Amino acid sequence: MIGVIIVAHFGLAERFLEAAEQIAGKKSDTIAAVTINYNKEVDEINRDIMKAIKKVDNNEGVLILTDMFGGTPCNMSLPFLKEDKVEVLTGLNLPMLIEVLEIGSQGKSLREFAQEIQCLGQKNICLASEILNKKPKDER
Repeated sequence: MIGVIIVAHFGLAERFLEAAEQIAGKKSDTIAAVTINYNKEVDEINRDIMKAIKKVDNNEGVLILTDMFGGTPCNMSLPFLKEDKVEVLTGLNLPMLIEVLEIGSQGKSLREFAQEIQCLGQKNICLASEILNKKPKDER
């Protein structure tokens, strides 16, 4: 099973994980959350991320999910990138994390898993009015 770490601002990582676990109705010991607070030193943040990687790594790779590209959580995660070992995916949303809990990596490579979760996240960004105003094909 591929390990997953959520790295986000000000408690968001823990709240995302808590919400996903409640919705999915299960927990996983291969998912960890790391909070980035601006009162933490860079070395402490690096240690927190490394500790989380070691906790969830089952030698199948680790996917780090961050809240946004260019933000401190992402920037602090990027040095851990390592081909086929650690991948960073930004723009975390709740459907992505629920899918991770419900389905898991199911024998996929780290890259395949990261791409699947990325596509799912993008697919779940919707403009509600476009969906609600869409007419069935036979009404056009």
